[in-house]
Amino acid sequence: MRQTGVWGDDGVDDRATPLAISVPFLLCGVFLAAVGLFLPAEQWLLLVGMMVAYIVPPLGRETIIPLSILLGIPWWLIALTLAFLDFAGGLFMAWNFPLVLRVPYVGPRVRRFVTAGRAYLDRRPWLERLYFVGLIAFVSLPFDGSGSIVGSILGRMLGMTKTEVLSCITIGGIIGSFTIALGIDYIVNLVPAGAGTWVSVAVFLLIGTALLVMYRSYSRGWGANT
Repeated sequence: MRQTGVWGDDGVDDRATPLAISVPFLLCGVFLAAVGLFLPAEQWLLLVGMMVAYIVPPLGRETIIPLSILLGIPWWLIALTLAFLDFAGGLFMAWNFPLVLRVPYVGPRVRRFVTAGRAYLDRRPWLERLYFVGLIAFVSLPFDGSGSIVGSILGRMLGMTKTEVLSCITIGGIIGSFTIALGIDYIVNLVPAGAGTWVSVAVFLLIGTALLVMYRSYSRGWGANT
């Protein structure tokens, strides 16, 4: 397991500056301002709500994207928005990981997660050979807990540099968000225009059920391997 020592929980690079804390939030503000130039006010407010829902657990892109498309947000816009949030979250973690470790309740949980994860990976050294592609796949998978925050922690456990982790999170976020959005948009176009709202809701419920079954199967498999 390669360790780089650049993330700051060992005393190296352990100061989070106001600029490092504020830049990810400022980027989100610039993004919202740019979108507001061409998006109607109602859709803009709806998009803001979806961004908040994505940041606050437990909802993930597998829920936010279908709901957003059903409510009228263009598929490409919600996909771009969530991919951007993954990038901003990864950037915040890359620059402020030591700060996160000092947050009450959150920091101790992250440290325990890192410790347990390192032990898990040490028992499976072959995972190191797949670290870059594996982290991209992890972030892109539509499962609970597979976003930028947990992805950053996993990258730390794999000994990846900040740039590597941020690249994986950005690529994985783009792949995951646009794949789901394109799939949902394709399914929506298959529903007849005169089918009515309830038919569309039923289709989305079926999609949600399928994703839930996949998630539970994935969770059982992960638990069995740990």
